[in-house]
Amino acid sequence: MNHSSAKIGLVLERSVSDPLSHALCRAGYDVNSVQDGSTLEALLSRDNMDAWIFDARSDEVFELLLATGQLLLPADNIPAPGDYPGFSNWVDGLLKQVDAALAAVQSVGNTTGSWNDVRGVWLLAGSAGATAAIQQFLNAFDKPPPVAFLYAQHYDPDKQYQLENFTLGNPLFSLQLADSLHSLAPGRVIMIPPRCKVTLGEFGQISSTRSSWDSRYTPDINELLVILTAANLPSPGVIIFSGMGNDGAQALQVFDAAGGRIWAQSRDSAICQGMPQAAIATGLVHRTGDPTELARALENIYC
Repeated sequence: MNHSSAKIGLVLERSVSDPLSHALCRAGYDVNSVQDGSTLEALLSRDNMDAWIFDARSDEVFELLLATGQLLLPADNIPAPGDYPGFSNWVDGLLKQVDAALAAVQSVGNTTGSWNDVRGVWLLAGSAGATAAIQQFLNAFDKPPPVAFLYAQHYDPDKQYQLENFTLGNPLFSLQLADSLHSLAPGRVIMIPPRCKVTLGEFGQISSTRSSWDSRYTPDINELLVILTAANLPSPGVIIFSGMGNDGAQALQVFDAAGGRIWAQSRDSAICQGMPQAAIATGLVHRTGDPTELARALENIYC
């Protein structure tokens, strides 16, 4: 699919859809804007959109679009159109999401029933103190392993937009927030959103949902491990990094029974020992170490 053939439906207020439509058109997309119910019904009846962008606050529109089975990109945290450069930055960010999501759809569509170069999927999980630990872990790699990483760290759902500012110091890896549709790939680190759960499709397609996490932890590591266990991932693993509390420990038995590798940051190297200590106390952790030692161990498995 190229931009000239991708059709995008916009279900947004005119003050928002007009500038967004112009940006999408400049990028080569075929844009169809909707401002009333009859226009939306007409577009739905054609069933020829590749993706829909809509106001995330509209449950009614979401239910209508969900039935299409097409790619949905809910737009949230929309700045006022007169807010410059905030609104312009928001439009640019949404355009990047559209590009990435459609590229992921195309990539998944081109698969031939395999994970291609992904030989393992590892969850990097933590809370307080985990940001520095996970950065140290990823920065310790000299070459990218054939592994796709998921990064789940407790965060305030109302401040999810701040995650877009997270950076990695190692150019071997790219960081993306799973706020739409993405594909797992070697060298790619997909950050799990704190605002909503995710689903994992066949051969590494990951997308966000409309459902919130069920506990006070966002994202909920226990629930995420159950989701990963059910996804039939290649060579799955989890590393529990620094964090307060015991999130993740309860689901380790399920993850271990399914053949997942379970590692934890060593207690003396963690800023907050709660989460790794709770994992270690289960007796199911196969390896502990500081972030650099864990990176070297993972390199030895795959590289």
